[in-house]
Amino acid sequence: MPLNVSRFKKIPELVKVMSLLTSLSLLVYLGTIKFRPPGMSVIWFTIGCSIVFDICTIAVLLKEYDVSVMAIRMLPYAAIECVGSILGLIFYVISMAISISSEEVTDDFGFMVVAVICFISALIHVSNLVVNIRRWNNGSHHLNPSGVYEYSNYGSEA
Repeated sequence: MPLNVSRFKKIPELVKVMSLLTSLSLLVYLGTIKFRPPGMSVIWFTIGCSIVFDICTIAVLLKEYDVSVMAIRMLPYAAIECVGSILGLIFYVISMAISISSEEVTDDFGFMVVAVICFISALIHVSNLVVNIRRWNNGSHHLNPSGVYEYSNYGSEA
């Protein structure tokens, strides 16, 4: 099966590429800051997990496994994306708070830039969450439409 790169021209899939690019820019910019106050390991953990999750989801979208294969124990792909977006949102908000407090301690403007990039990443995860909740709701209503299975009850006299 060929890779479907044209999917990434539309906004729902383009969000994953934007998330990966903001995580990579955050990784590069955070690496240039010389002083490392306590709590920076949370930001590094957030960046690493976000990069791994984004690469995995981009690979799934490229191979179109989100349409053809049910992921884990009959959970749709959108549900897994929702969980990943919620975790990414929580960790990026925590990273933003750590960056702001580190800027107050060190008077280094670089931490404010990191906080702004964390805020942008949190917004990207919010938009991804909204899109995937809508996909999940639209897909779950069609699993068992009413009136399709007209079986009588075992105890009824029909």
